[in-house]
Amino acid sequence: MPTRSASSDELAHLRRASLILDLPTSTWATGAVFFHRYCAFVSQSNSSEPLDTHVCLILCLYLATKVTEEPRNQRDMINVNFKLTHPDNDDEPLAEAALDRLRQTMTKGELILMRTLAFDFTVELPHPWIAHILYGMAWWKDKGRPPADPSLIDERIKRVAAFAWAVANQVVEAGLVDREPARIIAAACIVVALEAHDEPLPARDLDQWADVWARTTKTRITDTRRLIEHHIDVATIDR
Repeated sequence: MPTRSASSDELAHLRRASLILDLPTSTWATGAVFFHRYCAFVSQSNSSEPLDTHVCLILCLYLATKVTEEPRNQRDMINVNFKLTHPDNDDEPLAEAALDRLRQTMTKGELILMRTLAFDFTVELPHPWIAHILYGMAWWKDKGRPPADPSLIDERIKRVAAFAWAVANQVVEAGLVDREPARIIAAACIVVALEAHDEPLPARDLDQWADVWARTTKTRITDTRRLIEHHIDVATIDR
């Protein structure tokens, strides 16, 4: 049986659902990690998929809303999924009978999904580490606390942070979150972002920076960067 991997269309479906439901990056990204883990389970078990793909996608997002404490009503999740999978339905609401059937499907499917994930819902994303490391670098004299007035934050820092964040989003979509610790991935994203904007490392060299700001080694960051750039075309990310 061929390897099951998350397609760009499936990940786009997750993104669109997250936007409609007004979910933060942490929730969307956690849902994407769950879906990648589900795909890995299907590949490793060498069996047919236990869930319909679109049901699984919305279940991954629904489970992520619980894990990240961004709860959404099950009915809203069902309606959004239906809207995305039936774009020509002219916004006609689901009949109660159909809604009840989909609720039962969601309830049963959630248990199946949790079993495929081995009830492991721990996800450590690189995004919080990006903020933590960059704030520490930029305002280490103030113990990593940026100014209270956002307008005082240097535009260069904002650009680097936004680019590193975008790289981290691509890392999530590429299914790399579970490949390395979040702190190491975040550090590699920052190094990529600094180079993309021709900004120097605030250190003597990468060895010193890796030790001070990421509590790791140059080799670890370099290897993780290679992993990222093998799966992601960094040149296509908006600067």
